[in-house]
Amino acid sequence: MLFRVLTIGLCAACVVLLATLPTVRVEQVEPRARRAIARSPALSVVDVAAEVAPDSVPALVRLARGEWIQAIDDRLPRDAVEADKMIRAGAHRRGFLDLTVAGGARERRVLLLIH
Repeated sequence: MLFRVLTIGLCAACVVLLATLPTVRVEQVEPRARRAIARSPALSVVDVAAEVAPDSVPALVRLARGEWIQAIDDRLPRDAVEADKMIRAGAHRRGFLDLTVAGGARERRVLLLIH
């Protein structure tokens, strides 16, 4: 008889506990979608072989849309034509050329190693 009373009491206590539990609601919140930011490397190295003609070296510099050559060996060209001439002149003397390429809100460096 005592065992039956204890069992009924424990079951009643469990029912009371389950009835008084607060409601738990689980929501999964998606994080805000991040825009993919295309980033170019801060430094690009272009290795120019000895067999490449100096007049074709400016074509090896890949510029994205909206980019321009801001400086060549820390000298500022007036326009794209002068930048092209400066690259050709640097290709004749061999060595390397340090280009600063600007565009939009970013800036990157291009190092031309001319053999």
